[in-house]
Amino acid sequence: MSGVELRAGFNSEAIRLHLARLAIADAEGYVKAREDIGEYMVGEVQDNLDGQKLFDGAAMPQSKAAIARQGKTLIAKHHLYDSYVHQLVPGGVAIGSDLVYAAIHHFGGETGRPGHRFTMKARPVLGVGPAQETHIGDLLIAEIGAMQ
Repeated sequence: MSGVELRAGFNSEAIRLHLARLAIADAEGYVKAREDIGEYMVGEVQDNLDGQKLFDGAAMPQSKAAIARQGKTLIAKHHLYDSYVHQLVPGGVAIGSDLVYAAIHHFGGETGRPGHRFTMKARPVLGVGPAQETHIGDLLIAEIGAMQ
């Protein structure tokens, strides 16, 4: 991913312990669990865009364009939706989009052409909250169980 990548850390000691156990037990780096996590997180992003919600479950702020066309925000042509992918990296999985504008939609901020600048509201559809952390933990536990 050359454009935008979001890295999330975990504050969960339980997940850290599961990861450590997987790393010790699986010399190849728990590939299946990382693939499963990547697929799950990309699916979460797509579900969030479809459901017009942020990763934490809050309603997504609608864009003026979506309001005007009575449509959905960030999904009219599916470019952003289709751009989210996952890729295995040493010791983890990277999830993100290679579209440069994914960052401004995620973090918000000032954007636009000179003379037509405006402040865009943040719309973070990719993130790890309690629900995602629990599911990722379940995937890791399943991988540990499969090794026994």
